[in-house]
Formats: sequence, structure tokens, C-alpha cells
Amino acid sequence: MKQKFYAELSRRLRDEGIESSYAGTQNLNVSLHGQPVLCVTPSSEIYILPAGSKNEEVNDLYHRVGATADEVYEYVEAVQSSPLLRASDLKEEFRLLADFGCAVLAGREQENGRGYQFVTWVWDFDRRGVSHGHYFEGNYHAAKEDFAVRSGLISRAQIFSADQLAELYRATDFFLEEGPEPEDKQMKALQEARTKIEYTVPDLQERLEPSQEPEMNL
Repeated sequence: MKQKFYAELSRRLRDEGIESSYAGTQNLNVSLHGQPVLCVTPSSEIYILPAGSKNEEVNDLYHRVGATADEVYEYVEAVQSSPLLRASDLKEEFRLLADFGCAVLAGREQENGRGYQFVTWVWDFDRRGVSHGHYFEGNYHAAKEDFAVRSGLISRAQIFSADQLAELYRATDFFLEEGPEPEDKQMKALQEARTKIEYTVPDLQERLEPSQEPEMNL
């Protein structure tokens, strides 16, 4: 489990432009400007190394790595510990991660270090085969949301997209800067909502940046 967790976390961090290494060490080290500043344990706990203490840039990195590590640990463990999905006509072996109502959520580790793939399907009427697959390459969060909707566990109207959450966050910025002074209860609710949005949308700051649309000369 540790090796698979570290291999997948390293791949995800590399895609985000974050340097990490774990060869010959008990923990996975995360580096900033070539120097190890964080370590991730086999249980996905994260610690700031002495070289990264009292550094605002390291604090930001800590939260980014933490969100990714939690998600990676969850789906790697789920795929490793779940039974095979028994369904006719499947060309690849998928692990059954969840089964409710008429829908299933399945996942598999892809070959050659290409990460993990997740799929939601609908059972056939006799529950021997599956159809109408929705495929998610490495996006476990989106796959779980899709499963929740297709299985009837939650209404699609209750789910906010990343763009919608970013705009709500932008609205709270405007309210806090330009609006009337909120009461204590309102402030607490706003802070909790903003924290949830920050955790849910990893690329929030990029989404909040104004779009660079070319100017048109008339």
C-alpha cells in the first residue's frame, strides 16, 4: 500500500509542478526550490521539516499537498482493498468501490504508472452486466459525485460546480470588503463556507484571476 500510495502521490504532485521523492526513505519528502520542506507519512499525515518552518510559501504548499494526499490515499486504499466487479463483457478488471440502487462506482490502477481510472455504470435489469459508463481519468471526486447522483443518493441540484463555488467565493470577497460589517454569526458562517470552498476547489486562486481576453480594436 505504501509504495502504491507514494507512487501515485508523486505522480499527482509532479502534474501540479511539485517536486517529491521517496526512494530509500520511510516517508515521502516534498521539496521547494530543491530543498525538502515537507514529509508525508504512509498514512498520509504531513509534517513541516525544519527547513520549511516559518515560511509562508511552505504553508501554502502544505495545504496543497495535504488536499492531494488525502484524496490519493482514499482512492488508492479503496482500489487495493475492494473486491473485483463481477459483470459480463468487461474487458478490464475493475474493483467495485460502491454499489447502491441501480448504479456502481468502480476503479482500477492503470498500467505503466498512468494513474487510476474511475467509472460509474448502471446495472442491467438482471444485474449481470453494466452499461452507460461515465469515465473519469484520475478525478475521484467527480466520480463519487456522479455515482451519488446516478444512484439517487443525492439530487444533482444539490451539487455546485467548481466555477459556481469560485463565483460564490468571489461574492464573499466583495461582501467582506464592500458590504456592511457582518454580525458574529454571519462572519462565522462566511469563514466556514470560504474554508470549505478553498478545500473543495484546489485551483481556486486560478479561477478567481480575471480572464485575459484580447482587446478588440473597433
